[in-house]
Amino acid sequence: MDEVLKAYPKELKFVYKQFPLTSIHQNALNASRAALAAKKQGKFWEMHDKIFANQRALDMDSLKKNAADIGLDVTKFEQDMASPDVQAQIDEESKLAQASGVTGTPTLFLNGKKVTDRSVDGLKKLIDEALKAKPKAG
Repeated sequence: MDEVLKAYPKELKFVYKQFPLTSIHQNALNASRAALAAKKQGKFWEMHDKIFANQRALDMDSLKKNAADIGLDVTKFEQDMASPDVQAQIDEESKLAQASGVTGTPTLFLNGKKVTDRSVDGLKKLIDEALKAKPKAG
């Protein structure tokens, strides 16, 4: 995604939604909570990157260490992880994913259509086609 976003810095809007696969990953829910708790302190992507860099260390102690490493107020982070609004966002985004036919992660959509070729070249081709079909402003 980084490569594609760099190639289309003004043309794309990237939206990331939570869909923790709790049936196959015991720490998926806490990872989602951690990312959203970090977002409350303006560090979603920093936490996201920490989580994905070490997916085997998603227990609470590791998540709190990640929070400290990226400069979060760890006490607030823990409170936010347990907050009802963080859980409500995860629930809402998970329902949206299920309604959209998402069965695994990552799943990508472009203009509301599920992307099947997630390679850089495949994504660029789809984006170029979408840009050509977009009506010109003015």
